[in-house]
Amino acid sequence: MHHEVLLPIAGCLLAAALWGVCASVFDMVLLPPPSAVAMAMVEQAFHGGLGEDAWASSGRVLAGVCFAFSLTSVLVLAAALWPPFERIVSGPIELTRPVPPIAWTPLAIMALGVGPGAAVAIVTVGAFFPLWLSVARGLREVRKVHILAARSLGAGHARLLADVILPSILPYALHGLRLSTGFGWFSVVAAEMMGAPSGLGRGIQMSSLNLDVTNLYAYILTTGIAGFACDRALFAVERSVSHWRGGKA
Repeated sequence: MHHEVLLPIAGCLLAAALWGVCASVFDMVLLPPPSAVAMAMVEQAFHGGLGEDAWASSGRVLAGVCFAFSLTSVLVLAAALWPPFERIVSGPIELTRPVPPIAWTPLAIMALGVGPGAAVAIVTVGAFFPLWLSVARGLREVRKVHILAARSLGAGHARLLADVILPSILPYALHGLRLSTGFGWFSVVAAEMMGAPSGLGRGIQMSSLNLDVTNLYAYILTTGIAGFACDRALFAVERSVSHWRGGKA
């Protein structure tokens, strides 16, 4: 248990130390020392807009992932009640899945305007596909013998869904939720860089336009920390709910 927490932290400290050595040895303009970036993060958090931007991006990721989860739940419910439905929707989903979420930004802006709505829409697109693929796999992994056994005991559609199908796909859904949240974070940053009044992506864009490399790293590192925190929280939920599977990160 402890090594699962300590080893990632040790890896981050090692990466920071290597970063500091490279910054001091090569003295590159594009690689400020970690201490300068840390000071910039503190300065921006207390006197700049880093905290507000992080909060805005977090809200958009949460909203987009919730929309993606709701859409996936509806599709999975339909597929559970009528199995051929999963094969029917797989065609359009596989056709649009290779399209990067950022490619939908112009349509989102035209439909919803430049603002939070367009960013949430892009996050929804980015978060939907990994979540759907995970849940669809879980749906296919439901054992027919369990379904037949439940039916032989008189289980109807509602009992079959609640006691057999949903418990079987829950571990896949939780893992897919972790993946979709990660996709949501890089989708929201990309969307905010294309046009948003606030957010970490906007901060990254403004720092790059102003050639402020230190603040650029501060915003990038904050994005990584926020995404990492979300992943660890969801992993804790996944592990507690699916402890019988012995899952690891």
